[in-house]
Amino acid sequence: MFEQIFIKTAEPSAPPAIASSMNGDGQNDSIKINGIHLVVLVHGFQGNSYDMKTIKNNLSIFHPEALFLCSTKNEGKTEDDIEEMGIRLANEITEFTQEWCPGSTLGMISFIGHSLGGVIIRAALPHLEKFKDKMETYVSLSSPHLGYMYASNTIMNAGMWVLKRWKKSKCLDQLTMTDAKDRKEHFLYKLSQKKGIEWFKNVLLVSSYQDRYVPVESARIELLQKAIDDKE
Repeated sequence: MFEQIFIKTAEPSAPPAIASSMNGDGQNDSIKINGIHLVVLVHGFQGNSYDMKTIKNNLSIFHPEALFLCSTKNEGKTEDDIEEMGIRLANEITEFTQEWCPGSTLGMISFIGHSLGGVIIRAALPHLEKFKDKMETYVSLSSPHLGYMYASNTIMNAGMWVLKRWKKSKCLDQLTMTDAKDRKEHFLYKLSQKKGIEWFKNVLLVSSYQDRYVPVESARIELLQKAIDDKE
């Protein structure tokens, strides 16, 4: 299933002890040892929080002790600037942790982003630096990390062109890298220079050759030969 797995060469620290049994007061001992594990799920373009409910429900079966947040702050606003969507997500997470993880009870944060949601998460990370030591796992499900500059699907390209003209979508301008003349001024390029993704212990990029919306190389953050040959 997984084509490539990369493991950091740094000397790993000893893993914390995990207790899965319930203690006398009805609380899971692993929460007391490791703190609360918050899992944030972020929907994609023109989606909503209910798109992530099935994933959340299945994860909660295997991790009943975890706390889940299905983001709602960008519902109906996915045509906006991705940077603004990232800020809204970061504020939503901060407010959620203040209410549900008081004091030092927050132990870990993991993210699961579908399609555009994976990019929105990356845009939110620079605004969540206070949590950088708690970042556990980042999962993107067919997210257009490299945009659509070299997309070969003509139907998809035509659809993107229509949406950009009809909806005046700032988000699609950024994903197709038509938001600036200088490529180093493109949002996706600037995002690639920002910190955040290196804070995670685990990074999983899920792609599919059957996906007709996001190019496999874009979802895998893998350079196309077209990009390598591009003199600009």
